Amino acid sequence: MSSVARRYYERGKHALDTGDLNSAEESLRAALDLAPQFGNARVAYAVAIARNGDCPRAANVLRQGIGRASSRISAAAMYATLGDVLTLGGDFLGAQEAFEMAGQTPGFEVRVASGLARVYARLRRYEDMATQLKRAASLAG
Repeated sequence: MSSVARRYYERGKHALDTGDLNSAEESLRAALDLAPQFGNARVAYAVAIARNGDCPRAANVLRQGIGRASSRISAAAMYATLGDVLTLGGDFLGAQEAFEMAGQTPGFEVRVASGLARVYARLRRYEDMATQLKRAASLAG
């Protein structure tokens, strides 16, 4: 990956962290243009788009990246973020599916359980929500 793509990513990540969503989108898009397989940049770009209120576009950015992921971990991170974006956008069944896909990769168990708990809460499946919260707590502890 080019050092220029990394600099755009770092600039975009800083903008995202400080709430400058338009600058974040611009810098992270530039990073992806230079390195389409750059998973961290793709995840951050999708987060910036979603925070700016366009969950469908953020979901598409992640879906396009999953096939380009440079590793299983990168793909799982995109699936988990897709679950977050779809939850935010109100597609709870799609979010559940995305979290389940992320859960197929070791190391994502806590994130998946907490994401599924949010989905189940929104679906008013409170017993399932409680089960996932307990699972997340036991895995994190």
